[in-house]
Amino acid sequence: MVSKPIHWGHPPNGPHTKANIAKCDEFIEKKTQVLHCKEVYYKFNRLSMLREPLMLIFGFFFLFVASIVYMHADLSISKTSASYLAKIQWEEVQATIHQVHTIISRCLTTHDKLEASLRDLSRTGDIQACKATRKSVDSSLKELTKELKSPVAFLQSSPQAAQILPKVEEVIAKERDLQERLMAKHSTVVDCYEKKLGGREIENRVASHQQKITALRQEIDDLMDLIDEI
Repeated sequence: MVSKPIHWGHPPNGPHTKANIAKCDEFIEKKTQVLHCKEVYYKFNRLSMLREPLMLIFGFFFLFVASIVYMHADLSISKTSASYLAKIQWEEVQATIHQVHTIISRCLTTHDKLEASLRDLSRTGDIQACKATRKSVDSSLKELTKELKSPVAFLQSSPQAAQILPKVEEVIAKERDLQERLMAKHSTVVDCYEKKLGGREIENRVASHQQKITALRQEIDDLMDLIDEI
């Protein structure tokens, strides 16, 4: 509302002449200027007021959804790339090599049981206990040999394992050779005890086996270290 000053007419000063009286009549007839004040109320549409905030919220929401879709699409593309597939295949090869390494280590631990049974035999002379240990060890080694078939087959079929496969096959072959040498030594020692042969005779009979066993064990340890680095 704007205020505006109201100007009131002033009667002319001076003697009351006809002219003055006429002017006074004219003054009286003038209307007072009055400003009428009106109260104005504005009514806003609530939906219109919420339009901009809602547009902003939906804009951020659609931007968020678009970002997720883009990331998903980008990830899907990257998973089909040659480098990604090669990386996955190499990780599978590494896991399989680790599995082979673990099985061979268990075989070597089982070999130690054979050697320990021969030491017990020399101390106690219990031939039957020594034979029982050999039977148990032989069964364990057969099971471990079966466990090797699957990982070895995978490595043979994987191009990523082409460089390391010869070393893996070599260590497996040497471990089997070591098994045979240990079993032969064990049988020879037990046979000597059954025949009640002396210690010198036993050493002479197992000397060739022992030399080969020592050499094979060293070669296997070296190959296992090489495989373990991978």
